[in-house]
Amino acid sequence: MDLTPIKTKRLYEEIVEQIKQLIADGKLKPGDKLLAERDLADRFQVSRASVREAIRTLEMLGIIDIRPGEGTFVRGTETDDIIRPLAMFLAVERNSLLDMFEMRRIFETATASLAAQRATFEELDQIESMLANMRERLNLQDSEKGEEFDAAFHYAVAEATHNSLLTKLFKTVSEEFAKANSVARRQLYHDNVQNPQRIIDQHSEILAAIRSGSSQAASEAMLAHLNFAEGELRKWIV
Repeated sequence: MDLTPIKTKRLYEEIVEQIKQLIADGKLKPGDKLLAERDLADRFQVSRASVREAIRTLEMLGIIDIRPGEGTFVRGTETDDIIRPLAMFLAVERNSLLDMFEMRRIFETATASLAAQRATFEELDQIESMLANMRERLNLQDSEKGEEFDAAFHYAVAEATHNSLLTKLFKTVSEEFAKANSVARRQLYHDNVQNPQRIIDQHSEILAAIRSGSSQAASEAMLAHLNFAEGELRKWIV
């Protein structure tokens, strides 16, 4: 493979770019196995940690598959080219929680608005099911599972838009947000004993607004929830 030493600040980004270029040039093809982590580190003249971060980014972008016990392989190019740049941005800026919230305010108020117009009875039931699971986890004081169902609630709202690109974008945003936000979000649940119930109530209001068919009410309910969550997290991360 034609690899060159890395000499920039963000080493893993350069590794990602070189591997992507090898794929674009046809020197790495779908199904090809990458060198082992140690060998890549030697060839790039970087630490194994930088290689590991590059591999994680390439996997998130859908460019490679990591198969336990077998190795790392180049995937096909079926991943949507519109999704990849956004995923790359989020991978690089994964600590920018407040930027993430700004994106969510724009994006999720729109998904809630569309869901109010388009959600089927089955999709409304799915959203309600995620809310019921959140409520159950709250009663059991299981905040970790509660967070999972919280994310699933928002994803169910996105699916109810019937817009496949929006759903893909939401998945990209929410997965990276969850990685960046995991510690801070637990603080949100634990810092104030009233916060979990407030979050449940806000999700109930979002669901009620979507059920009503009012795009404006759904958008406003989602915005109120996101503003609350951001306000609480700002107390801890700023």
